[in-house]
Amino acid sequence: MSPQETAPTYLCFGDSITDNGGWIESLNAQGGAQFINVGKSGRKAQNMASEFPPVLSAHPQADHLLLFIGINDLPSRDPRPGSERIQAAMQGVRSAVDLALERMPPANIHLLTPCGVVPDAMSELNVRKGYADALPLLPEYSQALRDLAAERGLQVIDLLGHLDATHFRDGLHPNADGEARIAELVHAHLYPLARLYWVGDSISINYHRPLQAVLADRFRYMRKGGLTQAEADLDQAQGANGGDSQRVLAHLRELIAHDRLSADTVVVNCGLHDIKKDPQEQTLQVDLETYRENLKTMVQLVEGSGRRFIWVTTTPVDEVQHQKNNPSFHRLEADLAAYNSAALEIMKAHDITIIDLYNFTRSLGPDLYRDHVHFHPWVSEQQALFLAERLREVFMS
Repeated sequence: MSPQETAPTYLCFGDSITDNGGWIESLNAQGGAQFINVGKSGRKAQNMASEFPPVLSAHPQADHLLLFIGINDLPSRDPRPGSERIQAAMQGVRSAVDLALERMPPANIHLLTPCGVVPDAMSELNVRKGYADALPLLPEYSQALRDLAAERGLQVIDLLGHLDATHFRDGLHPNADGEARIAELVHAHLYPLARLYWVGDSISINYHRPLQAVLADRFRYMRKGGLTQAEADLDQAQGANGGDSQRVLAHLRELIAHDRLSADTVVVNCGLHDIKKDPQEQTLQVDLETYRENLKTMVQLVEGSGRRFIWVTTTPVDEVQHQKNNPSFHRLEADLAAYNSAALEIMKAHDITIIDLYNFTRSLGPDLYRDHVHFHPWVSEQQALFLAERLREVFMS
């Protein structure tokens, strides 16, 4: 199935804050799901028993519900005590929830708490309608929504207290910044940040900063500490530089054994240190069979801890340029090909996601290197964009 066929569809049912629709437009622009605006200005929760069924029936494709309503039930223009206003609103919300549960699982129903009111900035008209007097009722109404969610297994998106006075245009309705803030909070709830832990050699040190920037909206990106130390000498496995597969494996073992790995996914990009060859002895830093065993053990270790493993292929070398610029140790293209081939064989056998940074980097053309193996900044930036795009594809599939 294509992403369009499997993407969830959210029915956004609410009052004027939904009807105005800026936050819904923002969510639709970010992709990954369809959000249908069925807001109506002035709508009250207490009327949902009659208003919600025809709307739900009109959108049979909707498999999720965002219910954002209740503020119109709380103003003091309603002469009943505040507790009775809240009770009436909750009766309406319950009726809508009961109907929605006939179509979708509880986890697909999301109750949004009110985004607040600002009496000091409220328009004269809204003050006359009693919206300023609704402020003390908002915490109680929000708690009633949370209680219902806990009772029925629903989701809650808490907006109350997360917008400030600068987010409102009339003390009641959000302005453009407020709409953006609501979209941000809803998005964060619906798409919680995937937590990535990145371990790699000096190539990953070079693409680290641009990658961190482009991943910020969808991922919590973490890596081994000591970036400054690593950048001081990229040929040495120090600080954030993960070094060869032996060192990477030891690092992951330590993190997992001491429960210090807070990520859901581990991304590994190593191999260049493994293929360092002593020009006198003609010995590799980590021989091919040991490299194989290290990678197999990494996969078993990470997946055995309940985490996802992602492999990034090792970037190309130009052995002529390498040996010319750094005669203290060699790297050979044939060794790189053998190690990349072994890694791909292992990852495919374990059904591991592979991001092919090797072939992407080769596709960028000539004049890639600023020294014996490290790339010009523009190459590292392109690598970061490629890695980020592939990760988004992986986590949306």
